[in-house]
Amino acid sequence: MPATEEVTIVRDVAGIVLAAGRSSRMGEGRNKLLEDVAGRPIVARVVDAFLEAEIDPLIVVTGHQADRVRSVLEDRRVRFVDHAGWREGMGSSISEGMAELRRSGALCAAVLVCVGDLPGLRADHVRAIVRAAREPSGGIDPARIVVPSHRGQRGHPVLFGARHFAALGNLTGDEGARSVVRGNAPNVHLLEFEDDACLRDVDTVDDLAALRTRISG
Repeated sequence: MPATEEVTIVRDVAGIVLAAGRSSRMGEGRNKLLEDVAGRPIVARVVDAFLEAEIDPLIVVTGHQADRVRSVLEDRRVRFVDHAGWREGMGSSISEGMAELRRSGALCAAVLVCVGDLPGLRADHVRAIVRAAREPSGGIDPARIVVPSHRGQRGHPVLFGARHFAALGNLTGDEGARSVVRGNAPNVHLLEFEDDACLRDVDTVDDLAALRTRISG
């Protein structure tokens, strides 16, 4: 983890949490985003990390079991967008989130894009990623892409400066935003974390059991 710095209020940065998928590898009828880890649903843990870091606006893209996802987040300060085409994949969900960001009217210098199943994510992770995008003046470098990593593996959330908003809004399919990152390699900053919270997503029942053992609060 980078050295502790003064907390930065990051209201010039928006967030998109992707919470539309079907969780097919968890087994019939189970939605991993709604599974409890240390007293909170997984998706709520991600949303809470963003909110504690003062990310605003925060958009949650729903799809599969949208009503259930909304119900566990209904008391939180988020904007929901129900993505009818969620089966098309992560890229289409990011595009839908960017469309909602435009509809919100918010003038943001960057957007953080995150999967909804990172239960170990904390506000200090989010703040560190935003700090890595800032110039000495305090503003966000519009070309910067910040990708968290741990021991060479890349994770989430990923920050995109405003220069990349149009490309994010045009994404389709299931690749997510990898094409945007690959196409802008000179602007990518890898931010190394000592812990693996940026990688520890949940796909299977075994993943869930391991995370419940590791995370106690």
